[in-house]
Amino acid sequence: MKKTILIVLLSVFLLSAMTVPALSQDVTVGVSVGDTFKYVSTLVMWESDAVAFPPTYLEWLQTYNESDWMEYAVTGIDAENVTFEVTTHWTNGTETVATMEEDITSSQTMMVIGANLEEGTEVRAAWTEPTWGIEYAARILEAPVTREYESGSREANVVIYDQDIFGNIFSYEYLFDKETGIQVYYQNSAIDVMDMSSNTYSYNATLELVETNVADWTVIPEFPTGTVMLLIFIAVTVSIDLYRRKTLKH
Repeated sequence: MKKTILIVLLSVFLLSAMTVPALSQDVTVGVSVGDTFKYVSTLVMWESDAVAFPPTYLEWLQTYNESDWMEYAVTGIDAENVTFEVTTHWTNGTETVATMEEDITSSQTMMVIGANLEEGTEVRAAWTEPTWGIEYAARILEAPVTREYESGSREANVVIYDQDIFGNIFSYEYLFDKETGIQVYYQNSAIDVMDMSSNTYSYNATLELVETNVADWTVIPEFPTGTVMLLIFIAVTVSIDLYRRKTLKH
């Protein structure tokens, strides 16, 4: 029974894209038709002895692992709805194109939020899933941070939260360019969460903006955050592995 409930809960959470109630506030769309945003995705870590990759409901991890870059081109804006044409360039050299529409106040996904929002602003309302009573906290902007780019400093709004799904904790971190509202960095991770057979797995995945055609914004960071974090992770992993081997020998 527990496994069945877990499967349904994960399905409801991970596949619900447009079920968050809209906010009762005025927001401004900061992107324009014709704007393009290119991202590099990285599967920083995947660990499991029993779960096949990618795990059920997290198939997007395979996209992160097998793509070189993804470009989001704004093709339409209707009130608070932004439509993107998403081009994915795969490591095998092929490309696929899909269409994505997002409401900047109510979509479960958050590629873009309102422009020039302040700390404490609610960007997604709290809601309760009616079947299982799962509570989803409101997404609130934390204190902004400054990101350094080749073209200069830009402020970024921050959303960080954990979501508990039947004892499985999924952690999220978002950074949004304050002026445009577009996502510039995303990290999603989980440690020892269960699949439908109660086997455990852990992962960490990131998405980082590396290029845009927005005027006066050369995105290349002065310090390649994603690359540095990956190198640090590799160094730590190697150190732990060497320590474990040394411990086993003794």
